[in-house]
Amino acid sequence: MNEDTQPDTLQDTPYDAGNQRHVERKAKAIRTRRARLAEAVRWIAGDDRGRLYLADLVRESGALERVVATDPDTVMFLDGQRSIGFKVLNDVRSLEDAPSFTALVTGALTGETDGTDL
Repeated sequence: MNEDTQPDTLQDTPYDAGNQRHVERKAKAIRTRRARLAEAVRWIAGDDRGRLYLADLVRESGALERVVATDPDTVMFLDGQRSIGFKVLNDVRSLEDAPSFTALVTGALTGETDGTDL
C-alpha cells in the first residue's frame, strides 16, 4: 500500500473489538456522550420552563397512569408511549437532584402550568 491508501489515524480504520485501543476509544466516547447528555438533562430540569416541558411530556406519555385496553395492539402502543415518559423520569432521577425530580413528578401529576395560559 502506498501512503495515500493507508489509514492515517485510528478513526479511519473499522472498529475492531479485539483491538484494545479501539475498545478504549469507544468506551471513552460513550462516557463523554453520557456525561454531555446528563448535563443537558440537568440544564433542562434545572429550569422552570424545562420542567414544564418535561412534565407535559411525561403527562402526555401516560407514564404515571394505568394502562387499560382490551386489545393487545393498543396495550403495546400505549406501553411504547409510556416508555418515553419513563425515560424522562429516569433521566431526571439519575441526576440525584431530588427537588427537580419532585417538581417534575408533581407537575406531571397535577398538570400545573406556569400561568401563561390564563
